[in-house]
Amino acid sequence: MGLTPTELGHISELAIQKHILSMGMNVFVPIADVNQVDLLVEIDEGLFSRVQVKGIFSVDRNETSIAIKLKKYSANKVDVIAVYYNCDGKEIIAFLPYFGEDNFQLAISNAKNNQVEGRKWIYAYSDFPKFLANKKKYK
Repeated sequence: MGLTPTELGHISELAIQKHILSMGMNVFVPIADVNQVDLLVEIDEGLFSRVQVKGIFSVDRNETSIAIKLKKYSANKVDVIAVYYNCDGKEIIAFLPYFGEDNFQLAISNAKNNQVEGRKWIYAYSDFPKFLANKKKYK
């Protein structure tokens, strides 16, 4: 029996939390699953980013990119999309600044037609975005 979507979601959130902590930032977890926020990350003293976590645990063998669908989220509530990719023995974490896009397409390997232009590589988003978008300082 495989893991449930809820269990996979928890695995993704824990992996992202561990990674953020290893980067030297504080992570806070909301008690209730509301407002589209899975984590709050303190990027500076009293300065927080709201994070939505997405886990990818399977892709078709022929796929060279992954699609992350975000239509139900709002840039007024989410600042960063954290992606936990765990497929075929690869474990990758990416942090995408979020400005209300409906989806992201991230390359995970070379395209079959060798297309390079216009591809967003998942590896390019390994740093947590520390710039301010819709953030306020809390004291």
